[in-house]
Amino acid sequence: MTCSSFGKCGSCVLWEIPYLKQLEMKKEKIKEMFKDFNIPEIEVINDKDEHFRARAEFRIWHEGSELFYAMRKRKEEGRGVIPIDECKIVDKAIYDVMPNLLKEIEKSENLKNRLYEIDFLSNSLGALIVTLIYHRKVDESIAEDIKKLKEKFKKIDFIVRKKGRKYVFDKNYLIDKLDINGNIYKYKIIENTFSQPNRNINKKMIEWVLKNADLKGDLVELYCGNGNFTIPLSEKFNKVIATEINKESIEAATFNAEINNRKNITFLAMSAAEFSSLKEEKSPLLAKYDLKNVFIDPPRAGLDDKSRKFVNSFENIIYISCNPETLKRDLETLAKKRKIKAFAFFDQFPYTNHMECGVILESEL
Repeated sequence: MTCSSFGKCGSCVLWEIPYLKQLEMKKEKIKEMFKDFNIPEIEVINDKDEHFRARAEFRIWHEGSELFYAMRKRKEEGRGVIPIDECKIVDKAIYDVMPNLLKEIEKSENLKNRLYEIDFLSNSLGALIVTLIYHRKVDESIAEDIKKLKEKFKKIDFIVRKKGRKYVFDKNYLIDKLDINGNIYKYKIIENTFSQPNRNINKKMIEWVLKNADLKGDLVELYCGNGNFTIPLSEKFNKVIATEINKESIEAATFNAEINNRKNITFLAMSAAEFSSLKEEKSPLLAKYDLKNVFIDPPRAGLDDKSRKFVNSFENIIYISCNPETLKRDLETLAKKRKIKAFAFFDQFPYTNHMECGVILESEL
């Protein structure tokens, strides 16, 4: 990939390194990090190195009457943002609309007045949600300007945010489709809730889990989000019980189970720590489940002490991690009485130091 913003913005820190070399470097770093664990050969799973981000956020730079997208400065240049000419990592549907959208916004004093940020969300069908974030009060007059934008960009749903308020002018979600091993799954993705940013790598992550998780019984899933993994995995297990603390994500997950006709999933709006208490208290809710398997995709902080103890009570563990450092810490406990059956590195974010990993741990007892 080539990009005119390389070397200017602080996002693509590995911009000077050829992409295949980046993959090799990351694999070797992970190999070194986990050298004290008995891991199998690391699978490197990657895809295209441009137009891969389905979610993107840009600050807006004001210069006279003109507007520019902006990204944070490179670390060595200090804090703050700089204007950029383009961003090649965003989904093609986002990339194509970005310049024309900004030109249309420039024509309206009301739309550009103290416009602070523009966020984009895309689906596999080319539809977009664009969120305009302001550092000022907005009144009813902005609705007319948004209506004019909608006439120009018919595949975009618009949302306006200011401090403490949100105005949805169309709808606040997209319906996406994923082809997983020839099966089509539909997902409701709600604006401003978590969804996997790299659609192609997400598909490959799900397929990797399905390929390697040849387990029997039922499944507990923590941090399930909108059911991204839950829906396909439910076809591998008798019953699934999945938890998520974000209520909007749980609403989307329940909807996604319905539109995919998955009737063996129970979603609970609670934290991982709260769910672990149910098991400790021998809740009747869990009595009907054969609780041998757990799937976790935690935030960067990994597992807290209570959640780690809870996860360690299962025979088999599927762990997707967005932070190798906390994964390593958690495996020091979780790998003691289990065999690491499979280990993968997923390159979610080319040209960055980010490394996503997947681990399948099976009981040796």
